[in-house]
Amino acid sequence: MTGKGSGRRIEDINKIRNNWDSIFKKRDKKQITQVTIEFEMPGNPNINDMNDQVEKMLKENKIVYTTITKYI
Repeated sequence: MTGKGSGRRIEDINKIRNNWDSIFKKRDKKQITQVTIEFEMPGNPNINDMNDQVEKMLKENKIVYTTITKYI
């Protein structure tokens, strides 16, 4: 006894390979690092004031930061 009478489907080997790769192929992951610098400033500083403060802290070796690295 053999199935329902339908013949075997015509196989397109390239389509099968492409489908296989799209499902099971290992993808290259990109590395992304998020850097956070926290510091306090009085008042309501603008971006230039913040930039100056970071440069000052960098020159004085007082910069503190955290990093989070992700692979996507």
